[in-house]
This record gives sequence, C-alpha cells and structure tokens, in this order.
Amino acid sequence: MALLAPRAEDAVACKLCPDVVEWCPADGLEHLLAWGTYEHQESGERRGELVFATLEQTANAGSSERGSRLRQLSEVESAGVYDIAWAPPAISASTGSTPEEQAAGQLLATACADGTVRLYSADGRTLAEPQVLCPCILTHLCWGAGRPSGLAVVGQDGGAHHMQLREDGAWEVLARRQQHKLETWCVEVSSSDQNLVLTGADDSCLIGWDLREPPDAAPAFVNRRAHEAGVTALACDPLQPHRIATGSYDERVRLFDLRMMSGAPVAESDRLDDGAYHLAWHPAWPDVLAVANMRSGFPLLSVKSGE
Repeated sequence: MALLAPRAEDAVACKLCPDVVEWCPADGLEHLLAWGTYEHQESGERRGELVFATLEQTANAGSSERGSRLRQLSEVESAGVYDIAWAPPAISASTGSTPEEQAAGQLLATACADGTVRLYSADGRTLAEPQVLCPCILTHLCWGAGRPSGLAVVGQDGGAHHMQLREDGAWEVLARRQQHKLETWCVEVSSSDQNLVLTGADDSCLIGWDLREPPDAAPAFVNRRAHEAGVTALACDPLQPHRIATGSYDERVRLFDLRMMSGAPVAESDRLDDGAYHLAWHPAWPDVLAVANMRSGFPLLSVKSGE
C-alpha cells in the first residue's frame, strides 16, 4: 500500500527550540494545545517559553475543502521547559460559559531547567509561585500522585518529589524520595493504584514508590536487572491497568505486570537500533504501542498475549 503524503496545514515559527507539546485532554477542548521550548545558551543560561494555542478550522478560498491553522493565545517566558502536563479535569476550573472562558480555566504544570515547577492557566496567567524542588533540571512530571491534585516530579538529582496543589492554589511539597544514583528521566503514576509511583533513571533501575509510606521507607520494589542501560520512558496501558511499558537506552521496549515488578518483564522487543525515548499507548486500540526511537524511526509495536 502506497504511503499517503502528509499535507502541511500550518506552521508556527518558534523563537527557541520546541521540545514538548501536549493537547488538552478535557472533553470539548481537544482543539487546545500547549508547547514548551528550551535553549541552552553559550553563557550557561537555560531559557524557554510556554506557548498556548488553539487549532481552528478555516475555509479555503475557491474550494469546498477546509483546512486548519494554529492561533497562538499566549506566550510566557520561562526557564527552559523540559516537560508539561495538563491537570486532570477534576481540578481544572472549566466552568465558563464561553469556549474561551472554559479554555482559560484549564491548568497546566511545567517542569523547568531551574529546578522549579510552575503552574499556569491556558490564557497565560501564572497561578502559583514557582516551587523550587532542586538546584538542577527537572525532567518529567505526572499528575494524579495520591489524588487528582497530586504531582510526581523527577529530575537530574535522582530524586522523586511528591507535591500537591492545595485548594488555595498554592503548592505543598509532601515528600522527597531518593534511591536513584543518576539522572532520573521518567515518572508515571499507576493507572490501577494512585499511590504507586514508578521512576526510571540512568542507573538502569526501575523503582516503585508507595506514597503512603514515609519518605525514608524502602521502595515498594526495585528492579535493577531487567534493563541493560538507562530507563528513559514509562507508559501505563490505559486499557489494561496492570500493564506498564518501559523504554531504555539499551534499544529495547519491555512490558511488565505491575503485580510482579521485581522479576523479569513479561515481554521484550528486539533491538530497535536506538534508544526508546518516548512511549504512547493508543487510547482506544488494544495492545498498540508507539515508540519515539531517537535517530532510527517511529515503530509501532503490537503486544498481544505477551508477544
């Protein structure tokens, strides 16, 4: 079957290098997206921006076909933006009467190069003081840790940080846990247990944390043997809550059962010719996993019956 040629709908010129983009997950606001940018300058400064935009339908002159264009809503200067995450609908104030008011009520958190977590509304307003978690880059964050307003954050310090957004709109840091010895690249909250947080790092370790335990307690599990290099990506299967996939610099994708995490994976891919840097399960098609594979392509994996 011949491949279809993609048609460019629109393009946006960014002042700095874009490195992360996320569509808003709220019902009725799927046209809203945000992206972050990052640039490490020769002076050592790490600059960035957070941009909110909407995808609008347009009519092509002289044609019945319709197109799309991106319209920027706001642009906020920041330290370098490494990761962004829309807040779950349970804590977003989407009660406006117009689409613009509903969009502005959506909340988004960013993990930044100056070690801070920042919170914004979709119209670009800063909603809380930046929360400093460490003196180095924060690499990844995930909502839903312990409760919908809970946030799990990891960074180059090897720590796993647990915080939450209080009802008064301020951040509260609940705990910091330390087991990784090198940079931590990914964090995921289990879709079957909101108190189980998983982290992966350059030390090749996959660690699970029970948020109900004291910060100095031993982890729920530590898997040091399954990966031959750093763990770069984690993705819980939205259709099978006890399944989680991992990506690694060792060029393999692995599938684990969350009920037996200390042992071997239940499935493992062949080598993919480069590190598996990001994973995404299809939200509706069972067993389909997409992999962003650094410099060697974009494979789609099928993981039926543990194959």
